Amino acid sequence: MHWSWKIVHGTSPESVPNGPVDIDWAHRDTAGRSDLAAARAAAQQMVNGYGLQRLRVAPALHSRHIDGKAIDMNISWSGTLKIVDANGKTVAIDSQPRDGMNSDLATVGLSYGVHKFVGGETDIPHWSSDGH
Repeated sequence: MHWSWKIVHGTSPESVPNGPVDIDWAHRDTAGRSDLAAARAAAQQMVNGYGLQRLRVAPALHSRHIDGKAIDMNISWSGTLKIVDANGKTVAIDSQPRDGMNSDLATVGLSYGVHKFVGGETDIPHWSSDGH
């Protein structure tokens, strides 16, 4: 996922390091020449297949998702959101925006030890054990 996103966004397929998965990112022909157009097209298919089109940053090579310490959630509501914090107090959130970027919602998350991503809007749906 990481390298497909990077290739779509300009990284040379030939610069991708060899990894545990045997992928010819450069899409070499029988003469050993790389085919940049084919490489980018295949990378775009992977990006589309994994639903990464709207990401503003490449998926991590190692992440807290893999460790079970992060989750990506698309959150939205209309009107006033009433939610119980970790102290048992019902919090009414009517501030803007009415999505996962809401600072009042982030405060409720913190009461449970769940941190909104510290990088702002570069990874909008990301929540984790430490904000990374």
